Amino acid sequence: MNEKFYLGTYTKRVSKGVYSVTLNKETEQLESLILEATIDNPTYLSYAKDDQLLFAVGKAEEFCGISANNAQVSPLETFVSYNDQQAVPCYIRYNEKTRDVLTANYHGGFVELYHYDKESKNFTAIDKKVHTGSSIHVNQSSPHVHYTDYTPDEKWIIVCDLGIDTVFTYKRTEDGLEEVAQYKTKAGSGPRHLAFHPTLPIAYLICELDATVEILSYDNENGTFRNLDKIALTTEDQQAWGGAIHLTRDGRFVYASNRGFDALYTFSVDTTNGLLTLVQTTESYGLVPRDFHLSNDEAYVVVGHQESDNLTLFKRDLETGELTLLQKDFYAPEVVCVVPQ
Repeated sequence: MNEKFYLGTYTKRVSKGVYSVTLNKETEQLESLILEATIDNPTYLSYAKDDQLLFAVGKAEEFCGISANNAQVSPLETFVSYNDQQAVPCYIRYNEKTRDVLTANYHGGFVELYHYDKESKNFTAIDKKVHTGSSIHVNQSSPHVHYTDYTPDEKWIIVCDLGIDTVFTYKRTEDGLEEVAQYKTKAGSGPRHLAFHPTLPIAYLICELDATVEILSYDNENGTFRNLDKIALTTEDQQAWGGAIHLTRDGRFVYASNRGFDALYTFSVDTTNGLLTLVQTTESYGLVPRDFHLSNDEAYVVVGHQESDNLTLFKRDLETGELTLLQKDFYAPEVVCVVPQ
């Protein structure tokens, strides 16, 4: 059975907006690149399977913000105008239960909470939390919020601020967002994205600026984190530039990308304590693997490259976790986000 992936992109060179691509599982090849929606810089997407809606960040005329699109229609129909955020957010997450929408704004250094009304197809701004501070890296002169998402049970909202080396825990209240905890990484790390283990009280934090993965103990009672281990995705002679991180649903494997070294890393997970062991390092076969995603059956991995305008397709061994190259030259422009339908 074929599977569709949506691609978020920059539109700095040749891209026109949100694209889709089809994974043909009979031929084990990517095919049929389609421009789904013309949007400036739709760099991150969130797909709602039940509602069949695709949420995108981006820019429309003078407005930066978010939009919702009917994922049943190709090309996509943009339902709502953008909300003004002054700068395009870099992350978006839609909660189908509550219809809340979270965005992370890198340039503004803030996280925003919206509510989406399916009937009117409009967003209502609920709250905005602006961070302050800086850190030691040249890219940390101010806060840079890069990620905001829910814990697996949706009790807490987690926010990664790359600019101030801090992971925030917020609580959703009737009025909006209430800060409840902070976790500080090593100065200059640049926490970028977080992924939770499906059964263990463990989270995996990829840090952009030093290209590391932190294994964190997670306390669901109070939303706090504690460091257990820190693994480098690079050696001394390789450039550090952490990208994306994802886990398999069974919690046995973690995958991460280093955009500086243009590589993917496969880790096996100790099912007793969540610690990681490197299984494989493989070339991504492109420049700047900004994002990747497993297929819905987790038998394939699709990697998007920001600078070489190509997708790479890997077959995944379900037992060992190792990746085998299937396709490396499928054209897709300026890809920075990969989301399965």
